[in-house]
Amino acid sequence: MPRKQFVSDLQNIRPDSLPHGIHSLEQGEDDGQFTFTFSGDPSAPLPQPVTVTALITDLAEYPKCHEYMLFSDDNAPLYIGTALQDVRGTARKPVIELIGIVSAALTKAAPDKDGDTEMEDSQGLDEEESLGEEEDDDQDDIYDSDHEAFGGSTGVATSAHQTTSSSAKVAASSRAFRTRIRSDLTTAKHAGFKVGQVGHLMEGLNCFVSISIRMSKLGISHEAMQAWQVRPEEYLVLVIQYPNGYKTSEELQALDTLRLAPNLGFRVCASKHYKPTLQEAIQAFTVVSKADSRDNVSSSATTNAIPQSKDVSNDGGLRETFISKPLNSLLQERLVPILRSRAIGMTWRGAEGWYVESASRGPSNADGIPDAFFEPEPLNEALPDIVNADHHAFGLGKKSLEKSFPLLAMQFLLRHFVRCTDFCLVCHRPLESEVEAIKPYVCDQPLCLYQYMTLGFGPSIEHEILSQPYVVDLLISFCYVSTATRKLKDFPDGLALMVPPINPSGTEIPNQLQVPLYRRADIVKDSSEANKASCSNCSTYEVGLDPDELEMIFHDKPERCPVRRGSWIVFKASEFRHGEMHCRVADVTYYPTIKIDTPVTMTNRKSGDSEGPADITWATSKTSGASTKTITPAATPKWINATFQVYEQDFEDLTKHAKCIAICRLLDTLPNVKCMQEYLSRNRPNDLKSWVDRISPAALSLLRWIMASNRACIMQVDGDTAVQDTDRVSGMKGYMQFRFAMGAPDKEQRFLTAIRDTKERLGLQYPTIFAWHGSPLYNWHMIIREGLHYKNADHGRAYGDGVYHAKDAGTSITYCGIQYYSPGGIATSSAWPQSLLRVNSALAMNEIANAPAEFQSSNPYYVVQNLDWIQTRYLFVQCNPVDDALRGRLESDSSPKKTHPQDPSRTPTGTIRNRVEIPARAVKAVGSTKISGNKGKGVRRRESGQSPLKRLKGNGGFADPIAVDETDDSPSDTTDPDDVEMLLDEPESEPESDEANAVTSNKRSPVSRTGDTDFLPGALDYGTLPLMPVPEYAVSGTTKRLLKELQHLQKVQQSSTLADLGWYINVDKIDNVYQWIVELHSFQCLNPKLPIVTEMKNKSLKSIVLEIRFNKDFPYTPPYVRVVRPRFLTFAQGGGGHIVMGGAMCMELLTNTGWSSVSSMESVLMQVRLAIALSEPPARLDVKAHGDYGTGEAADGYVRACATHGWTVPPGFKEMAYGMGRKREY
Repeated sequence: MPRKQFVSDLQNIRPDSLPHGIHSLEQGEDDGQFTFTFSGDPSAPLPQPVTVTALITDLAEYPKCHEYMLFSDDNAPLYIGTALQDVRGTARKPVIELIGIVSAALTKAAPDKDGDTEMEDSQGLDEEESLGEEEDDDQDDIYDSDHEAFGGSTGVATSAHQTTSSSAKVAASSRAFRTRIRSDLTTAKHAGFKVGQVGHLMEGLNCFVSISIRMSKLGISHEAMQAWQVRPEEYLVLVIQYPNGYKTSEELQALDTLRLAPNLGFRVCASKHYKPTLQEAIQAFTVVSKADSRDNVSSSATTNAIPQSKDVSNDGGLRETFISKPLNSLLQERLVPILRSRAIGMTWRGAEGWYVESASRGPSNADGIPDAFFEPEPLNEALPDIVNADHHAFGLGKKSLEKSFPLLAMQFLLRHFVRCTDFCLVCHRPLESEVEAIKPYVCDQPLCLYQYMTLGFGPSIEHEILSQPYVVDLLISFCYVSTATRKLKDFPDGLALMVPPINPSGTEIPNQLQVPLYRRADIVKDSSEANKASCSNCSTYEVGLDPDELEMIFHDKPERCPVRRGSWIVFKASEFRHGEMHCRVADVTYYPTIKIDTPVTMTNRKSGDSEGPADITWATSKTSGASTKTITPAATPKWINATFQVYEQDFEDLTKHAKCIAICRLLDTLPNVKCMQEYLSRNRPNDLKSWVDRISPAALSLLRWIMASNRACIMQVDGDTAVQDTDRVSGMKGYMQFRFAMGAPDKEQRFLTAIRDTKERLGLQYPTIFAWHGSPLYNWHMIIREGLHYKNADHGRAYGDGVYHAKDAGTSITYCGIQYYSPGGIATSSAWPQSLLRVNSALAMNEIANAPAEFQSSNPYYVVQNLDWIQTRYLFVQCNPVDDALRGRLESDSSPKKTHPQDPSRTPTGTIRNRVEIPARAVKAVGSTKISGNKGKGVRRRESGQSPLKRLKGNGGFADPIAVDETDDSPSDTTDPDDVEMLLDEPESEPESDEANAVTSNKRSPVSRTGDTDFLPGALDYGTLPLMPVPEYAVSGTTKRLLKELQHLQKVQQSSTLADLGWYINVDKIDNVYQWIVELHSFQCLNPKLPIVTEMKNKSLKSIVLEIRFNKDFPYTPPYVRVVRPRFLTFAQGGGGHIVMGGAMCMELLTNTGWSSVSSMESVLMQVRLAIALSEPPARLDVKAHGDYGTGEAADGYVRACATHGWTVPPGFKEMAYGMGRKREY
């Protein structure tokens, strides 16, 4: 695969994407070799082009840890060869980035048009003069940008339409540039969104722009918000990062795909505030993007620094939404290409369709685009205007060709967030299924399902187990019954499940599952005939098993060990009381003796006891009815004859009936939900994937599929705590209750619209009634995925087509329970053996329109043919819980404190024919919004005094029946004064220069703005610090880069409060740009409960002092960061925070393995501070130690840590870091 990746990267580089002066890119004769021609800058071309050859020394390491060799032809000028030898930071770079680096280096080394070669700056560069230089004067600096591929003097262009970096810098300082930014953001604000910025937007530097809107303004039902784990008072926040300064929509569309990533980034989040803080923005981008670039999307799911979607109560800070990962990927990969198609007249739907079409068949000329992609897209009138609004269609910009990119990005986000159930979460194509669901899912493509499950796009089953264990129990039970009765229609194909082999003889099938007696012969026939071929390759091995030592030994040793550590196997032996045992292979080092983990035994179905990791029990006879006994270890023979098979049966090769058997066998091996809950509660990280000796990978994948494919919202009403009377329905004694919602996110809106129409048309006092819908237990796995419909007729349709309802619960209950028979003919249940609920039946309570005369039939059943007239509210489950306390709570039956008024003539009755009382909070009031008399429209009247613009900006569509704003009582987040000032027009008399602007800005925001902190800048005595020797080297490019970093950090300090930053640099005390002293402080602003906060307070410490040292290759090698004082506990002593023995900071970011030259020192300081405080485990002070860290011990600790983790030590580190410390004099 490395060679394939290399060839693909090389072939994907188009000629127009090459830097200026680079031509004739070709693959070389050897593997990993390519050549290109350098002709010099267009303004000063070389007399004769030079051929440069690049060779990857070990192609097998591409693109992770490869290195390049660079050389030119024999006729090349001397300065070309010298420049190639001096090129640094090429390791691990893709081909296109290497070409950019080489182009920048050769352009700098080449003579100008007068034939003069630039002289290197002297080592005694006047830093005061450099710090005061105008920021635009960067024409000699190949490191003027955050990325080495964008050198200012080289004129590197990303496409034929893009300007050079230097000209972009000039544009960034102009009044027209700032005016365009104001125009773009003001347009977004006038469209109804809140706009914010963090960073240096107007200066053309690294910045973050946020566009946000309240969740309550999006027309999402409360049930959908519960399912999506968002709150009405929260904001949906789109954070856009511009690492190299703000880019307009036209500029971004001119960039090719390879150049977009370094210039643009997206994060979709939720927050109680309309914009992130600087710390939150850096956390969201810097940490995640590092994971994305190294370990692809799957690792980003575990390394994201901002809270996950399940952390709804994280003090209102920035957190991910439930579909942030797929939306981030969608925006990053497709938004700009889609906008290019929109610019030629396509709608959103057409542009998205054309993107998929062109990606599947390759690039195509715009003249050949079919007319179908230009057809108008019908609007969904159930959605608010702000969701349907289209900046491209209405041209809200000041100029018809100038579009606001932040607004377009937010409108594209709303399209896929509010309508997330209409699109596949992986390929993002519109779903063709007619199924309406409240939760998003994937299309029918197996690859999409596999990526959805493996890339972390699905819901967190761990969160569900911890918060709603009985919902998880219920979902597994529904799936188990549906599978056991052969009613399952959709299977988990595409997950690459390897399951235990299914016995082709079929003799075990009746014992494995309780199924209807009349179907047993069909199942045996199917398994005995259709599965022989699929199981022919599943070998059976004879072994001796030692139950005491948990070891097995092969009787006939195979040539190669058939298992490896981590393999799951299934044992069978006559001594096994339960017939078979499943376990994981723990060690194969001493093959043919194999070590196994504690086996998982099957539960006795007749007893129905809950199952944990059971003791190993052995039977004296397996004959039916024979007495059994447990053999003590002393009486147990050393080796028991047994056979085993490996989990190597491909699930997709099985027939449908065999798949059902395989699913039930895997679910049999799962522990009950309480065992899983206890494991997650006592282990960190709380991930079932780490319970390797108890849950097999196949069983865990199946559990994730069950949870992820559930597209209904089910919330526990009854649970381990006291019953909440506000949510519990009275009159259903003995039934466990769940809040229940199904259908698309706009299903509630369509339901209320239909109810209002019916109420007005018929003049109803009670617009809705409640009724029961019962269905056999095996149908509920399908119902919660597809919703209620009448496509299938299980019980006949004597009263016509429609969804059948009953007024009396007893009537519906008769349709819920169906008996199954074991092979012995005994009636039994086919429930999941590990279930703590032991579900017997289930029925739903639905709210329907009070128009029986318009039903398909109203006597003796309500047969409702219009699905928009039906909305599910509750799910009632008849069960026999294992927990006695829960069983006792289910027997209680208290009335709600406030009940919903019902039609006296059509009030439903419960299990003992008493009237059912429904909590008022469970039903949305139909008459809460004023509506006009427009027939069939449900149009909302405009409140007096409300402007049309306000209604366009904040409320729903004119045909939207939900009053979006009226239900939102939360106070609006106060707009930051800086964001208000940002949108104000500049005065006509502009200051003479940007330096004057900077001075004026600094005067408005001096350093004295400390914020909530006890840190005092300037109090540190630098003369007491043991520091490394002052470096004697200096490289012009590195010196300029470091001076610019210092200049940028100084500006950040002057424009931010100390409490917000958490770090401080006294620039006046820096006499060598390669050696910095930094103080980290104000950790209480991160979390006042951190151990380091208390410990620093007890020792009267205000800051942690760091020494940062830069090598001459910076930014191609990472800085060296070490703690000077105070001393911290080592890892062995209970410390952490990435501070190793000796005081050095050892994070992957600060090694050659994880460092990226695009990282700014601002982000490095932020990450170091967060790592010290928030890592697991966090840093702890050594309260007994006195004195500071020495320079030698820190370097030793750094080298040891790198060796332990396999990280690469930067070149030249030892020469830089080792040496005697000294005290500096000031």
